[in-house]
Parts: sequence; C-alpha cells; structure tokens
Amino acid sequence: MEVPGKKRDPDFDKGSTGATVFCQPCGEGSKRAVAQGYCQTCEEYMCAPCVEYHKRLKMSRNHILLSKDKMPSFYPSTKKSAIADMDYCNHHPKKMIKFYCPTHGDLGCGDCVVLNHRSCKVDYIAEVAQEFVIGKEFRELEPSIKQAKDLLSGLICNVKEIFGGVENQSKVEIDKLRKFRAEINTYLDRCEKELLDNIEKVKTEDENALTALKTDCELMKSRLDAIRTGLTSGDVSVNQRYVTARRGMKEIRGIHDDMWKMPGRMKARKYQFNKDADTERLLGSKMGIGTLDVAGEFQKNFKTTLHV
Repeated sequence: MEVPGKKRDPDFDKGSTGATVFCQPCGEGSKRAVAQGYCQTCEEYMCAPCVEYHKRLKMSRNHILLSKDKMPSFYPSTKKSAIADMDYCNHHPKKMIKFYCPTHGDLGCGDCVVLNHRSCKVDYIAEVAQEFVIGKEFRELEPSIKQAKDLLSGLICNVKEIFGGVENQSKVEIDKLRKFRAEINTYLDRCEKELLDNIEKVKTEDENALTALKTDCELMKSRLDAIRTGLTSGDVSVNQRYVTARRGMKEIRGIHDDMWKMPGRMKARKYQFNKDADTERLLGSKMGIGTLDVAGEFQKNFKTTLHV
C-alpha cells in the first residue's frame, strides 16, 4: 500500500536483485536474517517472522508494509536517526510524527495518513525538511512571529487603556449615584422634618387649648366653692349674707354663660399621615432611583493584518 503524496524511491519497484539486505530488528539482537519485506512507516527491513509479528501488533498492524519484490534494494539514508528528534503523534502517542498534509495543515504519523489522509498529497518530513528550512516560507516565519508579537503588544497597551477607562468610569458613576442618593436623603429628611413639625404644631395647639379649657373649669369650680362658703358661713350678719347672695347670683349667671360656651372649646383635631403617591410609586418601581444604561463602548482602532 502506498502513502498518497509520498515521494517513492526510484528503486522501490526494482526488487532486491542487488546486494543482500538483512532484517534490521534481528540485527539489533545480533542476529542475521535475510529481509523478506520492508515497513515503509518504520523504515526498516524485516525478515518473514518479523513481518508477521509486525502485522499482529496493535501499534503496527496498520503500518505500510512492502513485499520483497517491492522493497527498496538499499538502506535508505533517511533512517530513524533522521526522525529521532521529532515529536510523538498527538493522535497515536506511541508513534512519531513523519508526515505533513498541506491540504489540512496536519502533522501525523503513518496511521494518521492511512486513516485520515488517503486522498491527500502528503509530504514525507524526512524528504522535505531540508529544503523547507532553507526556503522562503521558513525564512518568513520569524518576521511573522515578530509582527504578531508587536501587534499583541499594541493590543495589550490598548487593553490597559480601556481597562483604565473602565475603572475610572466606575468611580465617576458611583460618585454620581451616591451624590444623587445623598440629595434624595436630604430631600426626604427635609420632608420628614416638615411633617414632624406640623404634627408637633397641631399637637401643641390642641394641648394648649384643652389645658386652657381645663384651667377655666377649675377656676369656675373654685369660684362656686367660694360663693357657697360665703352663703353658709355663720360668722356674718344677715345683711352681709344678703349682699353675698346677690353677688353670688350674678357671678353664677356669668359662670353659666361661660359654661354654655365650653362645649365649643371641648375639641381637638384628628389627623393622619398620607403617603405621597409619587414617592410610593417610586418605592414600587423596578428602576428604583435610576437605571444603568449602556451608552456606548470603549474602542481603539487597531490594525491587525498579519502576514503569515
């Protein structure tokens, strides 16, 4: 099976008619066996037992294996040493990244190519890396990074400016709110004082009027007691008793006249506190003493064109 887009070695289809190629896994164990196949994913020659074992292992069962008549007739120069410093695949953590798909911008291992990029023209990293790192695209990468960093630095400055505006705005609006609240408190305190003063005034006036009525009643009683004492005293002459009686009769008539006027004075005003309709509506309002309305946005014009 061939990896789409991979540059094939011109000797891949020639068979092994040249020098004998030996199994590399066996060679790691100091054994010597003639290679009967080639794993294009691992880039290793294998004997027949190693090929079969390679097919059974879960981590290598999807590797690209070439039969003896299709395997290259020489050891490729781009052996594992060329990929030893690569990263492991994100999707297959036990395998190394070996391919890049320009169509999807994906890096992956051989399994990724087989599973997700069959119809794509992929690049074999070991073959294209050298040319890429001396090319224009690689040279332009560092300036692009610097440009992006400069743009981000500018954005950070703008964010700091807007952050300052947000903080200052908060202080200003809080001051406005609290000042308005203080004005409301002053207004309510004044209204309350006026109402309390009125209540006190009515109370005092009615208490004074009732006190005066009570005092007048007590004085009249005292006068009547004095008249009675003068009439019943045994130490006065008949003539004197007559004078006292006549004087008392006149005074009693005056007392009766004053008593007829007293019911009109025997009263006090009733009152009750009535809530102001506007203020009561304010207490029931969902907006309370005001609202917080969005009046616009803090914005900074900033050019963010990146050349990548």
